[in-house]
Amino acid sequence: MALRLTERVDLGVFYDADSARYDRRVLAVVTREAFRAFYAECPSVGFECDGLPIGGVIFDGEAPHIAVLPAWHGRWGRLLRPMLEWLYGLKHDMVVPVDDDNPQIRAFVERCGWPMVGRTADGALHRMTPGGARRVARVGNFCRSGDALPTGDASPAL
Repeated sequence: MALRLTERVDLGVFYDADSARYDRRVLAVVTREAFRAFYAECPSVGFECDGLPIGGVIFDGEAPHIAVLPAWHGRWGRLLRPMLEWLYGLKHDMVVPVDDDNPQIRAFVERCGWPMVGRTADGALHRMTPGGARRVARVGNFCRSGDALPTGDASPAL
């Protein structure tokens, strides 16, 4: 099984992976075409296994959006650090909203150890930094306080 990051996420696969958790009312507004148009210019990386797209991450300028096809949940872990290196190359400190009705991403954020720093009406806010997580999600050099230290080019070769 050959997992790798790709230069861009396949927006169709991302939509398929992410849209499964939404009801028909949401999907009537956020169509595949509207989704592609909205995220087309956002930085992204794809996740691929044996040449087939399985998901990826889109960065909207403030926070990442991660989606993986259900068959690949829990099976793309070797891509976590390279994905985080790419992401932290764009922004070192992010507050990420995690909806209460998204158990997969809640479990992922818990496993990574990103601390909750607040709440919204829809869920929790978690802070992502290169060193402010459990070992599984730490990248690069970091201080004990969790603040990132610059380490040069943090982006993986794609």
